[in-house]
Amino acid sequence: MLILNPRTLRIERKQLPALTHKSGSRGGEEFSTLQEARDAYEREYILKKIEEARNNVSRAAELLGLERSHLYRKMKALGISVRE
Repeated sequence: MLILNPRTLRIERKQLPALTHKSGSRGGEEFSTLQEARDAYEREYILKKIEEARNNVSRAAELLGLERSHLYRKMKALGISVRE
């Protein structure tokens, strides 16, 4: 953000993309670990790609540049069901 707007001295939370902080049911708490933030981002990104692919996991894997089996393992690890 600073590269795109060098006159900015301070970046506010509202200026960041939605996936850089928790939102929704837990009241907007910040992530306590990098892994938690990464998992949340990956989960949302994968869900978005699955939706783009109209729930076709093979096509979503192509969009993500992953092997289908790798995507299934990632989905399992992140608690994403095929019909979510």
